[in-house]
Amino acid sequence: VTSIIHVFNNELNRLCDELNHSDIGIVTTNVTSSVVSLVKNSVNRRCVNTDSKIAVCDGRCSYSAQWPAVIVLHTVRYSELDLTHLYLALSRARVYCSVFIFPEEGRTLDDTPHMLPLLDNLSSFARIIWH
Repeated sequence: VTSIIHVFNNELNRLCDELNHSDIGIVTTNVTSSVVSLVKNSVNRRCVNTDSKIAVCDGRCSYSAQWPAVIVLHTVRYSELDLTHLYLALSRARVYCSVFIFPEEGRTLDDTPHMLPLLDNLSSFARIIWH
């Protein structure tokens, strides 16, 4: 979890600098509550005493939302539904999207025959960050 948050913070810092802390969506799918809590803490630290507009939401609650920039945090759950959840999260971005895909604890992305071909195809459209 620590390394995921470290890489996430680097990406969020970069986007905040470029977008002046505004209009960034952070969409999580299949992510543990401990990761969501750390993400929310990172966002809250950046938004104190500012007009920042950084939203954190579960992918299932964001189907009609859109932001110019989105960071997706997605835990692979080893089912075909992963692709649907990931697509819905990606489609929240209007201009820029970073995708953090990581396996459940004790697993690797090599265990996901449905995910690896998708990631190859997406690399032309989204910044794929492997963990």
